Amino acid sequence: MEEDLIQILELLAALVATIIAYWQHHKTTIAENNTGEVIAFFDPADDTATTPPATVPSRSWKMNEETRRWVIAGHDPVNQGDLLRQIDTAEGQQLPHYYLTFSDRGGGFYEIEYGLMKGSGAGKPV
Repeated sequence: MEEDLIQILELLAALVATIIAYWQHHKTTIAENNTGEVIAFFDPADDTATTPPATVPSRSWKMNEETRRWVIAGHDPVNQGDLLRQIDTAEGQQLPHYYLTFSDRGGGFYEIEYGLMKGSGAGKPV
């Protein structure tokens, strides 16, 4: 009886070890598949991934509140609202790169990439 109990416990331990190994392998396989998508999303030369994969945290492509405040600073209330709507639309589409345009102060644009100010200029973006 004692030997049967030992064999059952050994079998149970082996089963648990097999389940853990399978789970870890499955998790690694999923991570490896997503790695290529993430690299393509952040690679400026690769235009195959235009929206971030689900594994990319939104903080990597969304504009933080401090940058939003900086973008609207000095603009009249109408353009402030318009700039914020443009930001919300671009983030809703999960765009990593976009332009914001404004009409006050002679008109101009801000170039946004991954939620950060990349550039700005007068007139229309090229």
